[in-house]
This record gives sequence, C-alpha cells and structure tokens, in this order.
Amino acid sequence: MLWVKWKLMVTTLPFVAAVVAVKVLLEQVVGWPGIVDFSEVGIVLTAGVFLTGFMLAGVMADYKESEKLPGDLASTLETLEEIVVQACAHKATLQPDPLRRAVAALADDLRSWLLRTRTQEQTYASLTKFHEVLQQLERDGGGAYASRGIGELHNLRKIVTRIGVISRTGFLPPAYALLETLNVLIVVLLLASKFKGVLAEFILVPFVTLIYVYMLRLIRDIDDPFDYAPDGSKRGGAEVELFPLDEFRARIASRLK
Repeated sequence: MLWVKWKLMVTTLPFVAAVVAVKVLLEQVVGWPGIVDFSEVGIVLTAGVFLTGFMLAGVMADYKESEKLPGDLASTLETLEEIVVQACAHKATLQPDPLRRAVAALADDLRSWLLRTRTQEQTYASLTKFHEVLQQLERDGGGAYASRGIGELHNLRKIVTRIGVISRTGFLPPAYALLETLNVLIVVLLLASKFKGVLAEFILVPFVTLIYVYMLRLIRDIDDPFDYAPDGSKRGGAEVELFPLDEFRARIASRLK
C-alpha cells in the first residue's frame, strides 16, 4: 500500500534528476549560465498552473464517478442473485445453486475484464449468456422474477459500458498536447534561466520540474482509473478499488458452500 502511494513520486524523480544533471552540465562543463532571469518566466509558470488545474478538474469528475462503479457492479450482481433465489422460493421445482453459480460466473467474468484478461466483446457475450439463463428461468415458471432480472441485467450492461468508455477515452487530447508542450517549454526555460544564487537555483530547478512533471503524470494516471494488470496489481497509483466486487464474490462463494 505504501508503494502505491509513493510509486508516482519515486518514478518521477529520475526525470527531475535528469533535468538537474543537464543544468549542472550546462553551467559547470559548457560554462553557459543561462540567458534569461528566472523572474521573467513567471507568466509561463502561471499558465502551466492554470492549465494543470483545468485538466485535473476534468479528469477528477470522471474519477469520482468511477469510484462508485465497482460498488454498483457488486450491488447489481447481488440483486440479480436475490432475484433468482426468490424465484426458486416461489417455484419449488427450481434449484437455487445452479442459478447462483451462473451469477458467480458472471461476477468472475466481470472481474477478469477489469483485469484486462477478457475483452469488452467477451464481457458483452457473458451478459448475453446470462440473459439466456433468465430466459430459461422464465420458461421454468419464474416469469415475473425473470423480468425483474432482465431489468437488473440492463443496469449491469450500462455500468459495463460506462466503465469501458471511461477507461478507453482520454480527456481532451488537444488539451494534453498543450499541457505537454507547456511542460517541455517550462523545463527548457529552467535550463536557460539565470539565478541570483546557487542555493536558489538548485532548490527551484528540481522543485519546479517535480511539480509540473508529477502533475502531468498524475493527470494521465487519473484519466484511466481502471488500469489494472492481469495479476490484480495496480499499474499506476490512482486506480479505483475493486474490493466491493471481490467481497461480493466471496459472499456468493460462501453461500454456494
């Protein structure tokens, strides 16, 4: 957990070290102290702060919605389970365990999709397969409950579609292009800046570089809050938690036992 918290910071430090190394090389080896006073680049830094704030606010809106989606998946799946179990209570000839296993299999497929081991199309196929289970439930005498199940399946399909859109759609690519250009410009201006003292120089250069590079990488990380590896590990530091879905899978497994 500690590594997830600091992962982005630690992996940003090599970029900062590279900029500081180039600055030292320019001053100590090449003998080029810079051509512009640091105080004169303030307007560019301000523009960077404004654009970074705009981008962060945009991706955070989707992130806050994304935090709710694993819980919505779990609650919808559990509602589906309750519907099919209630159908079995209504119709004595129906057995709950095969229907529970169908819900558990659907939950496993959804988790595999979130971990990138199944494609979006395969996930839709799993939803269609469960629709066939509901059709069979209706033929077996659970008509009203099958209809309720189809409504919950529709909600599940909407959640899956929304997760897919958030994960695969980047936030305003032209804005990313401008932010990346601005970050490069800021680093170049830092390398070309003259400072009044050595201490100020080697505090400000790494500090400003760290802020802008870190924020750009953070925004990219937040832009895909479902970036999980197949083994369940987080590729970034800002992925939403999947524990609501995992806890439901544990509950339904215990009920099947």
